Amino acid sequence: MSLYRPLLVAIVLAASGCMVDGLAEVSGKITVNGQPLNDGEIILESIDQKSSPAGAKISEGTFTIRTTPGSKIVRILSSRQTSKPDPVMGSAARESALGPEYNTNSTLRATIKRGKQTGLDFEVKELPKKP
Repeated sequence: MSLYRPLLVAIVLAASGCMVDGLAEVSGKITVNGQPLNDGEIILESIDQKSSPAGAKISEGTFTIRTTPGSKIVRILSSRQTSKPDPVMGSAARESALGPEYNTNSTLRATIKRGKQTGLDFEVKELPKKP
């Protein structure tokens, strides 16, 4: 029985929701002007830059991401087609759908705890479309 004890402990911890690897599993919702963000990405970066960033796809306004615990900068990315074609590629160009305060110069912050965490929700605003 003593040979199986470490495996049994790992199974019990995993079943109880504890992250054996020390990571957190975080889920949440992203809305734009009150509606779910259809398509995008979320990136969580350590404020102290001591761990690698973690990213996940946002689909129909929801995401789940595994990351290290700690204080994070949250970056939300989403793009849309422009009305003018790209002169080099000949197809519709893409532009950011969200302002820099949500991505390149993000003001969004979160504190991530070990284990499972839900409710990491953000309401963002869409940039006006360029003529």
